[in-house]
Amino acid sequence: MFAAAQVASAVKDQDVDVVVLEGSPKIMSKVEKSGGGRCNVLHDTSKPVPVILDGYPRGKKELNGIMTKYFGPTQARRWFEKRGVELKTESDGRMFPVTDSSQTIMDAISSVAEENGAFVKMRVKVMSVEKRTDSDGPFILTCNNGIEEIFDILILATGSSPGGYRIASSLGHSIVDPVPSLFTFNAKHQIKEGGLLHGLSGLSVKETSVTLKMKVPGKKRKKVITQEGPLLFTHHGISGPSVLRLSAFAAREFHDINYQGNISINWAPRFGPAENIESVFIRMAKTSPKRTVASSCPLVNNDGTSAIPRRLWSKLVSECGFNVDSEDANKAVWGEAPKKKLGALSRAVTACEVSVTGKGTFKEEFVTAGGIKLKEITMNTMESKICPGLYFCGEMIDVDGVTGGFNFMNCWGTGFVAGTNAAKKIMLMSQSGDDLP
Repeated sequence: MFAAAQVASAVKDQDVDVVVLEGSPKIMSKVEKSGGGRCNVLHDTSKPVPVILDGYPRGKKELNGIMTKYFGPTQARRWFEKRGVELKTESDGRMFPVTDSSQTIMDAISSVAEENGAFVKMRVKVMSVEKRTDSDGPFILTCNNGIEEIFDILILATGSSPGGYRIASSLGHSIVDPVPSLFTFNAKHQIKEGGLLHGLSGLSVKETSVTLKMKVPGKKRKKVITQEGPLLFTHHGISGPSVLRLSAFAAREFHDINYQGNISINWAPRFGPAENIESVFIRMAKTSPKRTVASSCPLVNNDGTSAIPRRLWSKLVSECGFNVDSEDANKAVWGEAPKKKLGALSRAVTACEVSVTGKGTFKEEFVTAGGIKLKEITMNTMESKICPGLYFCGEMIDVDGVTGGFNFMNCWGTGFVAGTNAAKKIMLMSQSGDDLP
């Protein structure tokens, strides 16, 4: 719909039909569901483009040109504001319409498309596409209603739909196998009673560092992927920005190990390595020898709060062999803590092992890593290098972002470029005297 809006705006005074073929009974259903119905339309557009590009595990380099030359975060914000959409930026960088309603975004896009003459056909699913043998020959689309639709220009914006990939493949394109991205981690063994994560559901940790280490065939060194950010405990395991970022940046690696393996979590990364933290513990043992270990975490943030929430801290202390029973008069105090246990506790803080037993879902989000190979697309026009007149945009291509508005930003940017250049091409064809259907 966004690409159609660009085409329709550019050719509104020309004798050109702009048609959107929508297989479902409703347009933009993914937009409607996003952000819990509020639509996380963009990420903080005040951030420099290089910072925003760090939110893309795949496609960062290719999106750079689009965002810096053609349609970047600032242009996207202005596009919506020009259409009467007032936006707000929340503390985590996510941008929403002030109405907190996805319908606001949907209305803005559909009104531009339809007011400029784009026509939407609902429940028309494209089953196959053929192209005439000559390079400028039209596309023949066979639809589920048995009708053939013929167009000179075709934009594919089918997201992660297998049907879209089949069409692209039939027109000569290669597909990078899609795998899930943006998912939570299940840890069924450690959420059970007696496990490290038992009873922590709903608790969050403000700063964490989450790491996956994997053996690479033929290489001595392991591949290490690390992401930072807040972490949230769930009924099934762990979630939160650090986990979701790791799931995105290591999407293929997790797929290769069938979403089962160990990850390492640093619960207080800003305090340095284990040696530094152990020295903090030793100092605590000297300065506050009578304080109980389980109730007094010496890792304190600048605002005076504990870096590790009390319930989690107590679990870590217990895991390292300290007596944490609140009813026991012999519960561990700092002054009597053996150096060996202090070392173990420092390692539990900096390299806590969690066994991932599977992946969960992240709210209503469903993002895939994979899609049309970017080398087969001219990224400054989004036109196929293999099939002239064929354009791509959105999640269908091998670009994906972390949560927070990044995936929509890819859609708006590539949709704008695809739509703009498709319009240029159709007008050139018109001027050359080609017989346009």
